[in-house]
Amino acid sequence: MYREDYNRDERDFACYLDELEAIRWWHRNVAKGNNYWVQGWKKRRVYPDFLFAHERKGKTDRILVWETKGDQFEGNLDTTYKKKLLEAVSRHYLAEDAVKLGKLELVGRAGETVECELILMSEWKTAVETRLEGWK
Repeated sequence: MYREDYNRDERDFACYLDELEAIRWWHRNVAKGNNYWVQGWKKRRVYPDFLFAHERKGKTDRILVWETKGDQFEGNLDTTYKKKLLEAVSRHYLAEDAVKLGKLELVGRAGETVECELILMSEWKTAVETRLEGWK
């Protein structure tokens, strides 16, 4: 990736992930080609900004899929749609384990989990620390 592919907040977030020993790998997702996407009820696909893997106590990985938004976009139509999309997907996949709204957790064949969430840029550092707590 090139420096100009990131805004300042995304660059800070990527550098932070790069320095964490608990992160096995990370990927800056882009809205092009065959990258990771979620299809909602609107025509356009949602391409979350970052995917990263956190090793779960030496076992399988937990894959986190995050759509990040600058605080200035909180409450706008696009942010609201993406948040509602994640909430709808979460409600659809809720089973016996309770998962908070706006978050999706899927478990794969190898036991890896996938979690999707929309995070405001002012909250990313706290969100990373909170999500990784207890998984080291």
